[in-house]
Amino acid sequence: MKKLILSLLMVSFLSGCNAKNSQADNNDLTSDGVSMENESSETTILYSGTVIDSGVTNEKGLFVSNLKPEDETKAASFDEVILLTEDVNLIDQETGDAIVLSDIKEGDTVSVTLIEHAPTTMSIPPQIPGMGIVKIERVSEK
Repeated sequence: MKKLILSLLMVSFLSGCNAKNSQADNNDLTSDGVSMENESSETTILYSGTVIDSGVTNEKGLFVSNLKPEDETKAASFDEVILLTEDVNLIDQETGDAIVLSDIKEGDTVSVTLIEHAPTTMSIPPQIPGMGIVKIERVSEK
């Protein structure tokens, strides 16, 4: 009888230790089971292009041509694309100051930081929503 009670105590003790380790492992996951580490470190890709038109789609986007990634082996380029700039940081690269969409004019060169695998519409020209854009910097004015 003593052996049985001692065996049950050992099993419950070891089960308790395992549950504690399992709980610590689960703290690193979000409610949907995705690692929190992946959410905080999104991979980004730097592009550059020339503004064809600013203020497209009700003054909430930039129409950009020749949007090419800095490293062309990592991502595709766009001949023409509309960047939907609502809730996107617009910055003047020279001064580092925030700017508004109306400060960016046709012919300006922009540097665009997109998340890797940014969502893109299948329309012509394609559109990239603000949730896929980290920031847009005006590199030079025309």
